[in-house]
Amino acid sequence: MKKALYVSLFLLVFASCNTENRAIKNKIDFDGITESIKPGDNFFKRVNKKWLDTAVIAEDQVGVGSYSFLNIPQKKLLENILTEVASTDQKEGSIEQKVGDFYSSGMDTETINKLGFQPIQPILNSIDNIKNVSSLMTFVAEEITSGNYSIIGMNVSPDNENSKLNILHFGQAGIGLPDRDYYFKTDAASVVIQDAYKKYLTTLFTLSETKNVEKKAETVYNIEKKLAASHKTRIERRNVKANYNKMAVSKINKKQPNIGWTKLLKKLNLKADEVDIKQPAYYDELNKLLVSIPISEWKTYLKAGTLATYADVLSKPFEDANFEYAKVLYGQSTQKTRAQLMVQKVDRQLGFALGQLYVKRYFNEEAKKRVLDLVNNLQKAFENRINQLDWMSNVTKEQAKEKLYAITKKIGYPDVWRTYDVKIEKGKYFENVLALKKNQYQYQANQLNKAPNRDRWGTTPSTVTAYYNPPLNEIVFPAGILQFPYFDVTADDAVNYGGIGMVIGHELTHAFDDQGAQFDKDGNVKNWWTTEDYTKFKAKTQQVIDRYSSFTVLDSVHIKGALTVGENTADNGGISIAYDAFKLTEQGKGTTKVQGFTPDERFFMSIARIWRVKTRHAYLRNYIKTNPHSPPIWRVNGPLMNFTPFYNTFDVKPGDKNYKAPEERIKIW
Repeated sequence: MKKALYVSLFLLVFASCNTENRAIKNKIDFDGITESIKPGDNFFKRVNKKWLDTAVIAEDQVGVGSYSFLNIPQKKLLENILTEVASTDQKEGSIEQKVGDFYSSGMDTETINKLGFQPIQPILNSIDNIKNVSSLMTFVAEEITSGNYSIIGMNVSPDNENSKLNILHFGQAGIGLPDRDYYFKTDAASVVIQDAYKKYLTTLFTLSETKNVEKKAETVYNIEKKLAASHKTRIERRNVKANYNKMAVSKINKKQPNIGWTKLLKKLNLKADEVDIKQPAYYDELNKLLVSIPISEWKTYLKAGTLATYADVLSKPFEDANFEYAKVLYGQSTQKTRAQLMVQKVDRQLGFALGQLYVKRYFNEEAKKRVLDLVNNLQKAFENRINQLDWMSNVTKEQAKEKLYAITKKIGYPDVWRTYDVKIEKGKYFENVLALKKNQYQYQANQLNKAPNRDRWGTTPSTVTAYYNPPLNEIVFPAGILQFPYFDVTADDAVNYGGIGMVIGHELTHAFDDQGAQFDKDGNVKNWWTTEDYTKFKAKTQQVIDRYSSFTVLDSVHIKGALTVGENTADNGGISIAYDAFKLTEQGKGTTKVQGFTPDERFFMSIARIWRVKTRHAYLRNYIKTNPHSPPIWRVNGPLMNFTPFYNTFDVKPGDKNYKAPEERIKIW
C-alpha cells in the first residue's frame, strides 16, 4: 500500500480532531470513477482503474491495496509498538518484555551474522548420526516437536465425526515447492521456478558444506518429486469425506512398518488409539520410499529441509538465499527491511501477546459493537433468503436455519488471551525462535483428546482477514479488518454494508458452500440435506465452477473453478445477503444521494473498493495455481453479473460485456 496511506489509515481509525475528521469523510467519499467504462462492462475497473493506473507497488512488496495488502500499514503500527517496548526495560515475564526482547534479539544482526549456521549444527550432526530407517524416523519425530515437520504433516483439531473431541490428523508433506503440480509442469514459467528452487537448495548446501552441492540439490529435488507424485491435488483435497480416514494406530503400524506409527507417537509424546490419515496414498508411498531410497540420500534430504526451515533465522547469506528464491516465485524486487521481517516474525510466533498491545493502542471498541449489529442483521437477511429459496424443501430449510443461528461470532479479539510459557532473552535469537516453536508444538499437543478450546483463535487480532471454521461453526473478524475500506464507525450504512457487510455475508455463506454444507450445526460431517435438495445444490455449485473456469487473468491464465468454488460461492452469497441486510436500514430504504450517488450505487461501489488490489504478475500466477480465492477483479465482476439489483441500479443491458440473461444468473443462497 502507498506510504501516504500509513498516515490516512491511522487518521481514519484513531483520529479525533476536526482536520482528521475531514480526512475521514474524504476517504469515505468516492472519487476517481472512470465514467467511460460502463458498469456492465467492467465494474471493478470503473471504480478502480484510476487507482490501478497510479498505484505503485513498493520494491519490497508483491502487491498494494486492500485485504491482505492492508497488512502492510498494519505492520507499521506493530513496528511502532515493538520499537517502543524494546527500547525500555520491561517487567520480566510480561508480554511487553517477551515481544520486546524477541524483537530486539532478531534485530541484533551482528550477533546473528557472526554465528552463521552454527545454531543448527547440532541438528545437522544428528542427521549425520542416522544409521537406518528407525533412527531416521526417530530424528523426524524429535524435529516435529521443534516445528520442523519434514515428511510428516500433523495437526490437532476436532474429529470430523465427533466435533466435541480433538484428535490427531496426518496429512501429506515433504515438498519444498508451493504445490505438487510445480514438479510436473513443463511450461516456461514453471521451469524457471523449478530452476530457482534447485539453485536455492544448491546455495543452502554451499553455505553449510562444500562437496557435491549441485548433486545433493538434485537428490533432494528428486525425492521431493517422488513424494509429490503421491500428493492429492488442491482440488482433490476439497473433498471433505475423501480426506478423512480414521484408522486404528495398530492397523496402520502393521500396514506401514517403516514409518512405525506406534514408535512415532511415543516419540511425539502423544497418546492415540486412532488417528485420521487424510491422504493415505502419501503415507503408503512414504513407507515404500523409506526403504527404496538409500539412507545417505534421505540424510541429504533432511539436511536440506533443516536448512530451509531455519534459513530465515540464520545469518544474512541464508536470508539472502531465501529471498532470491522467493523473488523468482513472487516477483518481489527488494528484500524487506530487517524491522519489517522481525515484525512479521513476532506476529507469527508471539502474535497474541503482540495482539494485546495492538488492541490496547489502536482498536476502536465501538467498532466491535457496531459490527456485531451488522452480523446480527445479516443473519436475519440470510434467514429471509433461505425462506424464499425456490429449490430447497422446507425440511432442509429448517436445518439450514438452525445451523445459521448456531454460528458463534468472534469479533475484534479473543475473550481469553493465549499465554506463552517461555523465556525470551535478548541476544539469543535462534534460541528464542526454537523455544517458541517448541511452545507452539506443546500448545497443540495439549489440545489432544480434549474438547476443542472455543476461546482459541486461528489468526492474530491485528491481521486483516476473516474466516469461517466448519468444525466449530464459528465466524471470526479480527480487529485488523475492522477499518477502512471495510468498516468505519463514521461511514454511512451503504459503505459499511458494501464493505464489512459483504465480508460478513461471505463468511456466513461459507457455512453453506461446497465444503461447509457437509458439516451440521454442531460441526460434524453429517448429511442434513434431503437427497433431492443436495442434488440440486451440487448442480448449482457446478454452475459456479463452470462460470469461473471461463474467466481469464493475465490474458490467458484461467481461474481454477473447481479450486475456487467455495470462495466464489461465498462471494456471490456475501453480496446478496449484505444487500438484503442493507435494504433493511433507513438509508437502504431511501433514495437520498450522498456525493451525487444513490444509496445502492454507494453500496456496490464500496464492494468494488474493498477488493482494490494490484499485484506483480509472478505473484498472481502463483496465486492462481495455489489460492482458493479468485483474483480481485473477479471477486467483484463475477458475483455482480449474477445479481439482478446491480443490473437495476446501473441499468445494465444486453450488449454489455458482463451482461447475463436472467436465466443465466447463478443464484444459490
